[in-house]
Amino acid sequence: MNFADNWSRAFVVVIVLAFGEAQIIGGIVPNLVAFCLFLGAIGYFTFT
Repeated sequence: MNFADNWSRAFVVVIVLAFGEAQIIGGIVPNLVAFCLFLGAIGYFTFT
């Protein structure tokens, strides 16, 4: 294994630990849904 392989493995481990599946499902997805609903409400009231 060379230098790039070691750093790529370390990067993957850090990403998995920082953004675990539970955190993505519990934090990012509901925020994206709420943000889309917010933008949709702004668009709805803009055109009505």
